[in-house]
Amino acid sequence: MTTTIQIDDEIKKKLFKIKLILEEEKGSAVTYNEIIKFLLDSQSTNINRKRYLQEFRKLKGILPKSAMTIYLEEKKKELIREEERAPLTQKKG
Repeated sequence: MTTTIQIDDEIKKKLFKIKLILEEEKGSAVTYNEIIKFLLDSQSTNINRKRYLQEFRKLKGILPKSAMTIYLEEKKKELIREEERAPLTQKKG
C-alpha cells in the first residue's frame, strides 16, 4: 500500500542528498522508502549512542584516564560525523 506524505523543500533537498550518497554506496537507484527505512534504522542506533554518551558524561571526573581517552575519541568521531552531515564551510569544487 502506498501512502503520500508532505515535506517541505528543505527536507526534500536533504533527503535527495542522502539519496545520492546511498545510491553511490549501493551502485544502483534507491527509493525514498529505502531512504526513510535507512534513516529510521540509523536513528535507533544514534539515540542509543547519544544516551550512553550522556550517561558517560555524568561520570566525568570519577573515571580513570583510559575512560576519558575513550570518551574524547568518541566525541571526536561524533564531531566528524556531524561535520560530514552538515559542513560548517562549503567545499570548493
